[in-house]
Amino acid sequence: MKRSLKMAVVSVVLSLQFLAVMSCTVATNTNNSAATNGNTNTPAATNSNANLSATTGNAALVADVTAKEKQIWDALKSKDHEAFGKMLSSDFVYVSNDVVADKAGTINGLKEFAPTEVTLSDWKSVVLDEDAVVLTYTVDAKGTAGGQPLPPGALRASSAWVRRGAEWLAVYHQDAPVEATPTPTPAAETAKPAASAAANTNTASAAKHAEMVAADDPVAIEKHIWEVLKQKDWDAFAAHLAEDQLEVGPSGVYDKATTLTNIKQWDFTKSTPSNFKGTKLADDATLVSYTIKGTMPDNKPFEERASSIWVKRGGKWLAAFHMGTPVVKTPAK
Repeated sequence: MKRSLKMAVVSVVLSLQFLAVMSCTVATNTNNSAATNGNTNTPAATNSNANLSATTGNAALVADVTAKEKQIWDALKSKDHEAFGKMLSSDFVYVSNDVVADKAGTINGLKEFAPTEVTLSDWKSVVLDEDAVVLTYTVDAKGTAGGQPLPPGALRASSAWVRRGAEWLAVYHQDAPVEATPTPTPAAETAKPAASAAANTNTASAAKHAEMVAADDPVAIEKHIWEVLKQKDWDAFAAHLAEDQLEVGPSGVYDKATTLTNIKQWDFTKSTPSNFKGTKLADDATLVSYTIKGTMPDNKPFEERASSIWVKRGGKWLAAFHMGTPVVKTPAK
């Protein structure tokens, strides 16, 4: 296996450990992501969300998922890959810096993974509804993959679980290397358009925003979000985020308030999203994945794999989760 794929295999496994440990330490590095929910090169603030999911009557739900994670880890330690596979949905999706894998690819990769020491921390969660949970955390593992030592360095990982019928199944996982060296942060843009131009833009934006609020297609709404960001219509952007929204990138985990602060440092006209794909997780939850190419605030080019999870609440689709993973293209041997 390639070196980066070895780490990818590790994070797939560990993603399915979520909720085994409940820690609330927040990383304070800076972010290289230009994700839809505004991942920026800004120091991560303390997450005022304070794990909202665990404090709004969902403790029992979280506990149920914890029990499933213990079963998965037990299957991994005993190399019971058949049992492990039964806990993944048939449409399972895994996203990393060098690979996008389905259920079969994930299970096959696990066969070469042999952990000896695993540290999980910084847990945060979003309960989408009584049948869907998203969790993000930091993982550091030691061991081997394909008989070779795992490369050093922690990963920031996220997973989504849904209850289908009587079973909880893992449907999505994504990871990104924890950013070790902060990227210089440019000053936030303060310039405003001329009054007449602003009025025309705001009128058109308001009309489009009203149209998208009533839309029933999360993929179309995600695309619209990018137009909103390019117009610097921060209020319209905020209206599309759930109150318990989490954003995840190499530098940390951000709540809604921090996301709304960070996005103002980006010029989204320099970013181009493409290859949008929607995956239905539940009746009221959809994963939207795509690729972004563009320029960061420090003028460095970037490419990343982005994922958003939209949830329907009160008849309106809201973005409850977003993650971006920088793409690393490793030459084949």
